[in-house]
Amino acid sequence: MIVLLTGGCKNGKSNTAQDIACKLRTESGGGLYYVATMKSTGEEDDERIRKHVENREGLGFETIEISRDIKRIIAEKEHFLKNTFLVDSLTALLANEMFQTNENGEFFEDRSAPERVCEDIRFLCKDKNSDFIFVSDGIYSDAAVYDSGTESYRAGLALVEREVARVADEVIEMCAGKEIRHKNLHLREADLMIKDGCGVLIVGGAGQGKLEFAKCITGAFSREDVCIYDVKDAADKVPGGYKIYRHAERLARGTDKSAEELARLFPKEAVVICEDITCGIVPIDATDRKWRKDAGRLMQALSRGRKVFRVICGIGEEIG
Repeated sequence: MIVLLTGGCKNGKSNTAQDIACKLRTESGGGLYYVATMKSTGEEDDERIRKHVENREGLGFETIEISRDIKRIIAEKEHFLKNTFLVDSLTALLANEMFQTNENGEFFEDRSAPERVCEDIRFLCKDKNSDFIFVSDGIYSDAAVYDSGTESYRAGLALVEREVARVADEVIEMCAGKEIRHKNLHLREADLMIKDGCGVLIVGGAGQGKLEFAKCITGAFSREDVCIYDVKDAADKVPGGYKIYRHAERLARGTDKSAEELARLFPKEAVVICEDITCGIVPIDATDRKWRKDAGRLMQALSRGRKVFRVICGIGEEIG
């Protein structure tokens, strides 16, 4: 079995992952491994690691410390018929792969790291004789405009999550210690296809596969069918002739128009995609704070009279 656990900080991912791993190990009778990917950078990380070790004490885990090249854990299973690996976390793994120092101690950023991690995961998940539980972190709903390195990392982690979700048996989002099971809700593309003339709003965090999902429910389309707003644009106009309007939340940045006025600019039959920037930390910058609020109001206004889908890890669910 392959399981992806994602969600916000301290929402119960680690405990749930341990429970799942222990249950799978009881069923299989094989080895039980905790794959620790975090590299300590100081006292705070040391304390965090200590608490994790204490939390899983007595559960039967053997710890494997692998900060990079995750596919190496396959070598640890040769003595058992079936094994259970809890990989905690994809977040740290990608950071280790993406942000490195060379032999001279000089920092560099490896933009090819996300696809490399995806390749490693595909390699691991081909092994049908083992169970894998992958833990990750939802970091996709901030209103702040980050530097290119941070944005690349967020997009990379989202790519890795989507790759795991694609092959996973279960995708679970943790919220306030409660499980939201997404994979079981995933419908066939044919069940999600929308009729001509039906307006749609698609929401979700950064990098979750919203445009790809729009493809699924509208059928094939060309680049000419998609209008993409840039965060630097101050325009509050919606040109006609497009099937899909992407990053509509950016239309709400720096405008004095109300959410209702902006929503009325979009064709009623259009597919409108909004990146949900309303769930992150309240920004320090006043413009970003206003944008966060206005984006939430715009999503509400756009949802009226439209089918609404939320996309997480590439999985689309109708919520209204």
